[in-house]
Amino acid sequence: MSEEKYTGYRGSTLDWLKNQGLKVWDEIEVTKAGSSLKGVILPRNELAETDFISLKLSTGYNIGFNPRETYRIKKIGRFEGRYHVPKVNVTQKPELPFVPILGCGGTIASRLDYQTGGTIPALTPEELFSSFPEIAELARVETRLLFDIFSENITFKHYIKILTEIEHLIQNKTPQGIVLTHGTDTMAFTAAALSFSITNPPFPIVITGSQRSSDRPSSDAFFNLYNSVLYAASPQAKKEVVVVMHEKSSDTSCTIHRGTRVRKMHSSRRDTFKSIGGSPLGRITEGKIIYEMEEENLPIKAKLKNKPVHITKNFEEKVGLIYHYPGIQPGILDYCIEAGFKGIVLVGTGLGHVSFNLIPTIEKAIENEMIIVMTTQCLHGFTALSVYESGRRLQKAGVIHAFNILPEIAYIKLAYLLGNYREKEKVKELMKQNLKGEITIREKYQEFH
Repeated sequence: MSEEKYTGYRGSTLDWLKNQGLKVWDEIEVTKAGSSLKGVILPRNELAETDFISLKLSTGYNIGFNPRETYRIKKIGRFEGRYHVPKVNVTQKPELPFVPILGCGGTIASRLDYQTGGTIPALTPEELFSSFPEIAELARVETRLLFDIFSENITFKHYIKILTEIEHLIQNKTPQGIVLTHGTDTMAFTAAALSFSITNPPFPIVITGSQRSSDRPSSDAFFNLYNSVLYAASPQAKKEVVVVMHEKSSDTSCTIHRGTRVRKMHSSRRDTFKSIGGSPLGRITEGKIIYEMEEENLPIKAKLKNKPVHITKNFEEKVGLIYHYPGIQPGILDYCIEAGFKGIVLVGTGLGHVSFNLIPTIEKAIENEMIIVMTTQCLHGFTALSVYESGRRLQKAGVIHAFNILPEIAYIKLAYLLGNYREKEKVKELMKQNLKGEITIREKYQEFH
């Protein structure tokens, strides 16, 4: 019999299931000391303990029982889980602005697997729209699934696929704005990749997601998606890449974050996304868009008007992001040199420091035409390589300080620049320029809290 029928079970529990003629999804009655329970045998995580059989009761609760104890077992049936979102016929209003929703996976496009308790990909953009028909009051929506993966699996190839679809929409559909549903874990990376790759976008490109799957009572999926479509459909919206997510843990408002200054700051809270080193662009509350960003922190290129849209779809994949830590060994950089890496973003301590033992290898990497960029682990504040000795040695070696660019944004920016410019000096020059708001002119003291 196929081992898939015993998913997650091994050792004595696997032997017990086989001896009893049972497998995953069988419905059984378990009796001991005159008391009995009925439930369905659940698959188990392969890393979980093996001493127990997991059972889903009709009440919805999961229990475990030890097969080494004495039970009377009776098979009474078989359960096959089904999941389906009923299609809702929503009448699209032709007078409303056109807003495509592009699905890129993530928790917003997932559901809770009530058999196993895990979260699995399940919802297409169409199913999301069917689940939230209120969106039809904001815009004419067209859904398209680009890929259905969790965001930790996204690569540069996925960025290119998103950019290709956006290019198609620009050339053929002329939307008012676009919404991308995306996993939150690497949402900031994707926001940065689109920000750098699209020059003068003709409409807002809004990225949103959720911390909790769409079928949970506490899900933030609807509120985030609704406000994202509202923003994308609004003539007030800024024509750039933004992230729209919960501002607070309650359903009161969403924050509009610039795609190059945003970071996920909590693993599970609904208000996880924050604009770092500057104010967010604004917020959406009670259907109204309220802006906050000061003009002085706008990127140079965002101030240019009446320029044609231009999309580049090139990234250098041999770029690394290395976090400095006590005891770090130079061999990490030696590997990058031998592997032919074109650039490295170092996430240094404080103002942008690394241990002295790493500096000769950094000098060697730069001699081998590798571009080294320094950011700070502190997130708030700027790098300053001229203050302490290690910084001065790095500066003399040719390390580029990244001002207050966030580490992951610097990584994407460097990959973008190396993918589109052959001249190393041009790449170095552009790394220091504020192209898409990734560098702020100053940070307000009250924004650090």
